Amino acid sequence: MVKLSAIKSFFISFGIFIFFMILFLFSEKRGINYLTMKVIYSFFLGLITFLIFFTGKISLYRSIFFITSAISFIIVYKFKLWGITGNFFIAPQRNIPEVPFCHIALTSNFFITFFDQLKALFLYGWDKWGFYTLGIVYIFSTLSIGQGFCSWGCFYGGIDEGISKILKKPIFKVKSISPKLRDLPLGLLIFLMLSSLVLMEPVFCIWFCPLKMTTSILNNSDTYIYKMQIIIFLLIGIIFLILLPLFIKKRTFCSFICPFGAFISIAGRINPFKIEIINDICVKCGKCIEVCPSFAINNEYKVNNYCTKCFLCIEKCKENAIKLTINKQFNVYNYYFFILSAIILGGTISSFFIPEALIIILNR
Repeated sequence: MVKLSAIKSFFISFGIFIFFMILFLFSEKRGINYLTMKVIYSFFLGLITFLIFFTGKISLYRSIFFITSAISFIIVYKFKLWGITGNFFIAPQRNIPEVPFCHIALTSNFFITFFDQLKALFLYGWDKWGFYTLGIVYIFSTLSIGQGFCSWGCFYGGIDEGISKILKKPIFKVKSISPKLRDLPLGLLIFLMLSSLVLMEPVFCIWFCPLKMTTSILNNSDTYIYKMQIIIFLLIGIIFLILLPLFIKKRTFCSFICPFGAFISIAGRINPFKIEIINDICVKCGKCIEVCPSFAINNEYKVNNYCTKCFLCIEKCKENAIKLTINKQFNVYNYYFFILSAIILGGTISSFFIPEALIIILNR
């Protein structure tokens, strides 16, 4: 477990603060109000970094940052959509990308995305097609923190994580599930990629994504289809984003519905950071299986590729039998490298909406 003195923690967190201050000073062009909010945001990231290293409670303060990011994302894009259309749910035209860097959409529509990226590359230059070239960010995240993106960088994942934190104890205890059931998102991902290619439409966005309730509905031309969308979105959202996370304290949308979670469970295998259980130390108490929010630890005490590196199991293990390793090798510096990479990546992504959410809140 990473835990440093106050002085060391301060210097590391001050470095994070300075990094983001320099980044924002050179990149923010929208005026003093936005720059002020980004200064506050830089301080927030520095504070989160300090608390992680000083207390050693990685999962707790990661979760605070993660949930804050998701709430801010919803605030910003809801109000942007309202400003465009006067409506929180209806996009002004079919398939408008009002959320310009949705990694879930990019993954579930992979073949369409790839085709459009090639078109952008040859016709416009890759830097002229931001909606697709931002996919480079997710490639980088796979190389830097792998599946950890789902617990540090995903601005949707904080929704069901936040719901799962409401109750102190689960109403229904579900410790583990069948590996075949846990692989369900992989089958869904394959289906979505192929069906989107055949129909040349974002099938997941149109029919399965309850998160469209936080942005806009893509189809508003057919009343019957629109009503069907609403019903399906509500059912999936209520069950997998609210009720199941609340009752069993697990991230069920991320575990069973999200195509990006399935994609990065495969792509993330190239990432050197792994959470591993040391069998010689482990006493098989089952606490790690119980607390894992993504069903990533099976009954044989093996960590599978769905682990999102939230560090909750490490915090809860009284025997200190769970480690963050690089290529099977444990070193305390593994934590430093991973946490700093995760904060820089997650902080950069969240900088697109947390400071703006502060402005919206203050103006209201």
